[in-house]
Amino acid sequence: MRCCHRHSSEPALPQSRAFGLPGAAEHYAAERPIRAEHVRIELELDFEQGSITGVCTTRVSAVRSLSTLTFDAVDLEVSSVLVDGRTARFSNSGTHVRVDLPSPLEPGHAVEVAVHYAARPRRGLYFWGPEAAYPDRPRQAWTQNQDTDARCWFPCLDTPAQKSTSELIATFPEGLTALSNGVLVSDGVQDGRRTQHFRMEQPHAPYLVTLAVGDFEELTDTSGTVPLRYLFPRGRREDALRCVRRTPEMIRVFQEATGEPYPWSGYAQVFLTEFIFGGMENTTATSLTDSVLHDARAHADYNAEPLISHELAHQWFGDLLTCRDWPHGWLNEGFATWFEVLWKERADSQDEADQHRLSDLEAYLGEVKERYARPIVSRRFHAPLDVFDRHLYEKGGLVLHELRRRLGDDLFFRGLRHYVSRHRHGSVETVDLARAFEQATGHNLDAFFDQYVFAPGHPELKVEVRYEAEDRRLRLKVRQTQRTDAGTPLFRLPLDVRVTADGQDTLHRLDVTDAEHFFHLPCAAAPSQVRVDPRRDVLGTLDVDKSVGLWLEELRAAPESRARTEAAHALGRDGGFRAVEALGAALTDPRLFWGTRAASARALGRIRTPEARARLLRALRAEHPRVRRAVVAALGEFRRDAEVIALLRALLQSGDTSYFVEAEAARSYGKLRAADALTVLETASTRASFQDVIAVGAMDGLAESQDPAAFTLVEARTAYGQPAFLRRAATQAVAKLAEVAGRQREAVDLLTELLRDSMFRVQMGVFEAARTLGDRRLVPALEGTPLSDARARRAARETVRALREGEPQARELAALREEVDALKDVTRALRERLEVLSPARDMAGPKAHGRAKKQAPAPRSQQATPRGKQASPRTSKQSSPRGKQASSRTSEQASARKKAGKPGAGGRRR
Repeated sequence: MRCCHRHSSEPALPQSRAFGLPGAAEHYAAERPIRAEHVRIELELDFEQGSITGVCTTRVSAVRSLSTLTFDAVDLEVSSVLVDGRTARFSNSGTHVRVDLPSPLEPGHAVEVAVHYAARPRRGLYFWGPEAAYPDRPRQAWTQNQDTDARCWFPCLDTPAQKSTSELIATFPEGLTALSNGVLVSDGVQDGRRTQHFRMEQPHAPYLVTLAVGDFEELTDTSGTVPLRYLFPRGRREDALRCVRRTPEMIRVFQEATGEPYPWSGYAQVFLTEFIFGGMENTTATSLTDSVLHDARAHADYNAEPLISHELAHQWFGDLLTCRDWPHGWLNEGFATWFEVLWKERADSQDEADQHRLSDLEAYLGEVKERYARPIVSRRFHAPLDVFDRHLYEKGGLVLHELRRRLGDDLFFRGLRHYVSRHRHGSVETVDLARAFEQATGHNLDAFFDQYVFAPGHPELKVEVRYEAEDRRLRLKVRQTQRTDAGTPLFRLPLDVRVTADGQDTLHRLDVTDAEHFFHLPCAAAPSQVRVDPRRDVLGTLDVDKSVGLWLEELRAAPESRARTEAAHALGRDGGFRAVEALGAALTDPRLFWGTRAASARALGRIRTPEARARLLRALRAEHPRVRRAVVAALGEFRRDAEVIALLRALLQSGDTSYFVEAEAARSYGKLRAADALTVLETASTRASFQDVIAVGAMDGLAESQDPAAFTLVEARTAYGQPAFLRRAATQAVAKLAEVAGRQREAVDLLTELLRDSMFRVQMGVFEAARTLGDRRLVPALEGTPLSDARARRAARETVRALREGEPQARELAALREEVDALKDVTRALRERLEVLSPARDMAGPKAHGRAKKQAPAPRSQQATPRGKQASPRTSKQSSPRGKQASSRTSEQASARKKAGKPGAGGRRR
């Protein structure tokens, strides 16, 4: 399963809090006194009533002697139950159906239990169709079971470990078609009703059973011997192909990586209206939101392949190997997220893969900063969907990348293939992954998994780089600054450093084990580059303190695009004249990777000097749309600048080849506080675009304008009948404008009403808006409104907690931002004057503004020279028999510093 809109599924909170909420309970895998062997579902779908009638027959075998069987069944109206064809007594609690067996079922024996029922499902199975507000919405019915919603439309043993074969027979209006798991056995029409029968011959979990019914066009393809099907709304053939055309090659890449041929009879992908996730990996038949279907204009800087590759990877990780219970769900989602990056690496480039991994790291670190840090395997929650967060997905994928970099590709892929082969068609926990890798590689990985999976947090590294010319060596001070009083450990990790001196590049691998180390690397001449973690591989935060001269050279000439991007970020913090020149040169260099150029634009926006502004204006027509988007976003920092206002107004009026550039221009136009912002942005909000991104940008821009007159305009766009993406953005804009417009009471009433909205995206937007508004009058509505989706219930609880704790309100944050911006302007002006007066900098000085105090040299026995082009420094307490490896000194006060370090950018709240 994947939420395709990476930063929209979980609203942001401003401070890190505990993951566990009041009332949460410990969750363990369900007991299995019986095993499901086969499930047969027969359904009649009534689109007019949004209801189903059906029979679910389950063949079960006993593990121990039983006289009753219990099935998960939520809001199912059960009329009768048959056991091996004979009527049986039963009871129905509304959440479970308990069946009394005619005689005890002994271990190893099996019975067939047929449950006859009807339902109007609120979860699990959803009906959609045209209505007055949305007359063009297609008629569809589709299922979405993860985590425990299969029980809402058929009685089952609803746990991931209960794998069985299945078949589904669906009857529906003859003008529609269906998709389910496995192969189509029969297809017939009678009396205006169509019946299709699907059979799945291999066992899979109940949450992976699917049914999708609608009016679809279809295309077919193959990947080797694997038949492929693509189902999509009529008239969207080219848009669908833009999303799925590389599926055959993805299958080939994933087969090679796993060592396991595609494990099922075929693979289908169906695009569904109003689907409540980005995608869902039902066995052989993935469901996808149709909101990712996009035209040629959007394709210039958007593609759906992260979603497509994620769901395809689940056919191995999640479907073939299934987590035994949801606390270990990262074995499904973390692997699928990691395969997104692998696909980028194999299909596009290492730069694209590193950029995608950067977005994963930022998403995870953002959750730590804004919500909580938790162990990936966490058992205390209200509903399993509580753990479907950035830790399960992004951190899970990053853990696998960390494992790969430590083992190297040969051992990593050997371990991966052994894991898949050993546990195919089975249920797995984290220990199974650790043992499989240990068996395949000889490495004991218990400590690794204890640190990264079973403990919260991550390493927060601060690295100080100084060149000591007299001793012809490079000194690196490495500190772990994460707090360890809430379960986050001190980490053991390798840290790669590449040093360029006299035109030669040397790799050093530092062994970080303690709170503080000093490493001394032999370096005959002053280095031109010292690239710490050059591809930004470390799972954690990294703050490097080194001279501006090193950052400048790395932005200009580092071989790794990620190293150049980190240099751009650092130079944005420096803000000096040389930094602006270098960033401007990088921004306009078409040979550089777009991610580095975009980072340079953002850095110039942070610097906000006249020269930075001039450099941005020169790049306003950059050929790469993602670079242009970053430039336009950066120009939004130059508030009330007449020339910038005129240029962005012209861009909004004439348009851009990229939807996203126009959207960013609208957002920035509001930030500029232009006098005509309302008129310009209201016009932009009517412009059609992919996912309504231009209109969404206009809503954001109106919120940024802080014009009281904008409130009425954005409030109108929250109305039912407006597009879902636009409604959500308008909801958030209402909260941001309420105070300046004096309309807080109206905003409270609107958010209370939208809590019951039928559109999930809109409903989730309410929680973020509520925190922005900061009005405690919303608490009764948040606590009293029945919410059927577990994600919404979790968000409501977090929002109530935030409101009761007095979370800082938007107006306070905005005021602080204005003050900080003013101080930055003054500081940067003074710095520019200082640059002119004193252009020379000492490369070895702390923070690049002075020479570091000379440290006493380590004993010669602890200094090292590189072996060829690689050297592996060791701590002083480790032996180095040949004396050819760089050394480090562990601080005598390390134990004290373990408690004294401050958290970094992704750190936990004190």
